[in-house]
Amino acid sequence: MTAVHPIQPLDLPDVAQFLHEQLGRRFSAHAWAASLTQTWAAAPPNMGMHLRHKGRVVGVFCAIYSDQTLAGRTERFCNPHSWVVLEAHRSSSLSLVLALIRQRGYHFTMFTPNPKVAQVFTGLRFKLLDDRLLYLPNLPAPGARGRRSIVETDRGRIGAVLDGVALQDFLAHQHLPWLEFVAFGQPGDTCLAVYKRTRWKKMACAAIAHLSDTGAIDRHGALLRHHLLLSGMPVSRVEGRHLTRTPALAWRTRRGQPKLVLSSTLADHQVHDLYSELMALDL
Repeated sequence: MTAVHPIQPLDLPDVAQFLHEQLGRRFSAHAWAASLTQTWAAAPPNMGMHLRHKGRVVGVFCAIYSDQTLAGRTERFCNPHSWVVLEAHRSSSLSLVLALIRQRGYHFTMFTPNPKVAQVFTGLRFKLLDDRLLYLPNLPAPGARGRRSIVETDRGRIGAVLDGVALQDFLAHQHLPWLEFVAFGQPGDTCLAVYKRTRWKKMACAAIAHLSDTGAIDRHGALLRHHLLLSGMPVSRVEGRHLTRTPALAWRTRRGQPKLVLSSTLADHQVHDLYSELMALDL
């Protein structure tokens, strides 16, 4: 008999090895296990759901839980990802999903479903997030670097110039070596950007995954983009939902990767890529 079980610590070695074998071998079993054990929630109920048949793992639907501060309130998130079931047991696939999303009290986010999986979840009342994608030239702006300006990239010192939610977000992610951080702005108004280095049209590009508020580019964008240019990246990529308006000279396109949310209260700009598989794995 095939049965659904929550992924608990004792299940983790078997689940991680299954993911390593079934989803390509880019990530080791150790990397999968580490991604599912991030300490981003005070009381995560599980690490997702898995199917067992005669004691063997035959399907997995991972989940990363987090407690995030939004508008002064703590909101609980569940980030399902990596849904894979062996072909002989595909008839039980939906039972994995329902066991996970029927948990009460969570906002659910999915950031890496393929288009067919996205169709399944839109049928389960998930909503597609704003898919605007902007490429911004990182232009020189030496005048933005005033005497009081802050541009800090040292992980040992960033915490000293941040506060509030930006500081919480930095502290929660600073241990991940594939992420880049920069605190920028002015005393009393310092923002956080989290990005990865990638390439676009043969140019080095800062793929900005997170900005601490949607007005960060409005207030201090010249300072940030000047810093990124000096760091060897002539262009930045950012999703439109992270900004209050589209900057001048932005090249506009659409994100190809579907991103989904299931929430009765959150606006798109309150859904962050932090605290998800996009951060926990080197994607």
